[in-house]
Amino acid sequence: MAATRSFLVYLMLALAVVGTFWLADKLAPPEEAREAKPPGQIDYYARNIRRHTSDLQGRRRNILDAEKLTHYHDDDHSELEHPVLTLFSSDGPPWIIHGERGTVSSRSTDVFLEGPVLVTRAADRKGRTFRAETSNVRVKPDENYGETEDFVEIVSPPDELSGIGMQVHFGKALKVTVLSSVRRKHEFPPKPARSNVPGRAKGKPSKGSNSR
Repeated sequence: MAATRSFLVYLMLALAVVGTFWLADKLAPPEEAREAKPPGQIDYYARNIRRHTSDLQGRRRNILDAEKLTHYHDDDHSELEHPVLTLFSSDGPPWIIHGERGTVSSRSTDVFLEGPVLVTRAADRKGRTFRAETSNVRVKPDENYGETEDFVEIVSPPDELSGIGMQVHFGKALKVTVLSSVRRKHEFPPKPARSNVPGRAKGKPSKGSNSR
């Protein structure tokens, strides 16, 4: 008899546990149905955008312009059409980098400019301008650094430089390194022209002189 009672007690406890789970499942609020977005899904896009970035003191660090920005949710990156990246310098004119297309990483640490790329800077304190034509440039705006593995042509009078691959540090201590197949041309200033009037020998009067 005691064994029968114990069996009934365990059976009732088991039924109570099962019933509790069933009831909890029925009474629980349904989870909000969310359709998973496939990779490459566009979240939003914008036209004629301009993004300003400043340092902790409120000084401008860079400006990013683009005719169109398209943002993708899966890895939080953005794609750009005709981007222009302006990097400001504390002791000279800004660097302006034009691209055909571009990609911005999720935290904006990297800006990859695709297709033909033009890098320019107006004359600095020494009067030297800078112009580089290349392609597929990766820029790290927070580090004032840019690089490419492609062919590059640089004109910064009186120097011209070309080669494969380039690394540029845009900061106060400007450093441009062409990595391989380097060719350099330096234009020397023209020598002053010599006078066409022949000099006269001292102590000899010129022809037709009346000196005695």
